[in-house]
Amino acid sequence: MRWQRGSVTTEGARGRKQYVGRYRTEDGSQPKVKLGYVSEMTLTEARTKLEAIVREIGNRPQALAALTFSEYWTLHYKPRHRVSWAEPTEAGYDAYVRTYLAPTFGKVRLSDVAPAYITTFFEKMRRVHSRSVILKCWTLLSAILEDAVDDDIISRNPMRKVQHPKTKLPEKPVLGPDLIRSVLEEVRENAFASAVLHVGTFCAMRTAEVFGLRWSAFRSDHFLIRDSAWEGKLLEDATKTGERSVFIPPATRAAIMRWRKVAKFKAPDDVLFASGAGTPMSAHNFSNRVLVPVRDKLKLPVLTFQVLRRSHATRNQATPRDAQAHLGHKQITTTLGIYAQEVPTSVRAMVEADEAAILSAHNLIAPEMHPSFKAESQ
Repeated sequence: MRWQRGSVTTEGARGRKQYVGRYRTEDGSQPKVKLGYVSEMTLTEARTKLEAIVREIGNRPQALAALTFSEYWTLHYKPRHRVSWAEPTEAGYDAYVRTYLAPTFGKVRLSDVAPAYITTFFEKMRRVHSRSVILKCWTLLSAILEDAVDDDIISRNPMRKVQHPKTKLPEKPVLGPDLIRSVLEEVRENAFASAVLHVGTFCAMRTAEVFGLRWSAFRSDHFLIRDSAWEGKLLEDATKTGERSVFIPPATRAAIMRWRKVAKFKAPDDVLFASGAGTPMSAHNFSNRVLVPVRDKLKLPVLTFQVLRRSHATRNQATPRDAQAHLGHKQITTTLGIYAQEVPTSVRAMVEADEAAILSAHNLIAPEMHPSFKAESQ
């Protein structure tokens, strides 16, 4: 497997074999670089990748120890991991590296990234950024440096000696029932906006899930979620939790059917909440056209799908197991720190009661749709 610019061999156990490349440097050493799994690329592709790495570094022999943080991210870490990333995930990581990590570490050699340097970076970060930003930067930086250890570029991960920075408690605003009613009343005459906000409020779905819905996912009393959307593009079979069912309470079903009557695109494979071109509505555009004007008119501190989702969980914290099942959380700590198996019957009752409690108080729900209507009429 040798060639004139270096050599490519394989390492690892069966089923996890990787192509490993080596090339000679000025000092006579032969640094090692992992090129990818045998199951995911051919030998020719591995050789081409090694040649590209050598050429990208500067068309000159150079020890891997001289790689800067940005070079390692671009040439090694990102190509190796992007195969398992969705498009939004890759864009998010790129943004964090570009905005936060590269300005400080980008031109620094990996071998020069010391614990004290990292500590100073996070000390400055925690004064101006939220906990979520700090945690993502911490996790990403640690993962990149850990890979550098595996590649024998550095001997130990310097993050191991860095104390985790203390951060301010994050703000997690919620909207109470009265404000939720006001929001829904504000968009009542707009069938499209009303349907979207009913789904966001009572189905409590993630933004990407809402705009990734297709009419084939609408099964009368529940959604069968498989797809998601990002920046106006449909990402098929790309939900965070895999295929799952989300119960649709009565008034929300009615809002969806009202939208269906006037929707331009309503074939089974059409997007349920489509733009004028038939593509998924951009969450950014919906926010600018609907959420921001409603927020400003009602003088709300914030109005986002995340807030609607969090508000649903807060209203239903008395039934945390059902709330966890409805929101599609897998981790124990995600929904009130409690994890349990889904109980479909009680989930249905919880969501119907939640919708009815908010809407019936201000006549925003037809009497025949109220859960108690059937019992009272008998």
